[in-house]
Amino acid sequence: MENTSSQEPKKDRAKKMLVWLGVASIAMFFAAFTSAYIVLQADHFWVQDQLPQMFYISTVILVISSATIFMAKKSITAGNVSGLKTWLLVTFLLGVGFTATQYLGWKSLQSEGKFFIGTLNNVQGEYGKDYVIMMKGEPLLYDNGNFYKPGDIAYAEPINERVNDTFNISASFLYILSGLHIIHLAGGFIWLIVLLAQSFSGRINQQNVLPLELGSIYWHFLDILWVYLFLFLLLIR
Repeated sequence: MENTSSQEPKKDRAKKMLVWLGVASIAMFFAAFTSAYIVLQADHFWVQDQLPQMFYISTVILVISSATIFMAKKSITAGNVSGLKTWLLVTFLLGVGFTATQYLGWKSLQSEGKFFIGTLNNVQGEYGKDYVIMMKGEPLLYDNGNFYKPGDIAYAEPINERVNDTFNISASFLYILSGLHIIHLAGGFIWLIVLLAQSFSGRINQQNVLPLELGSIYWHFLDILWVYLFLFLLLIR
């Protein structure tokens, strides 16, 4: 019969495998959504504009939070329990800051007439400067308040009614992708709260860093996932 010491590493490996499987499934989930984004972009009217400035700030905040949870692990490895508690708390607060800036980004979108459920008629700003509506990869022509298909250089057939009644799918996807990330981040918050409780109770120490390792894997993944989504929206949008 195997002794306890030989069984523990197997249990640890099994737990890590479960976390990695969960991470992989979430990655596939978001890959499906970004693929749908590309397909719909090719076949529908699509607003090409700038991402909210707050999304840039939130990206920086989340990247920093990856560094702070790394510092938490480094601290406990060195036997620094106080550092562990401090860096975990900082990571949690940075997560809150990320969520707050995401919310402010959504409010900025709404001020520009870009809603989760809205039409292209709601979009505010100067056409050609603040935003452009794409049709199959080419910008719609615009003259004296009227929209025209990309090839209609004579401005013969305005398509305002068709454009104005079209749902702003690009804005909807922006809310969906960032919102789904926040939902998964909520799981990270719960994990951080558990880790903080365990750090104060002494359950996380030099001899038992597995809970922190598992939490770090998930948190780093959330960071990488958001950077991927941010770059995707920045470059594909």
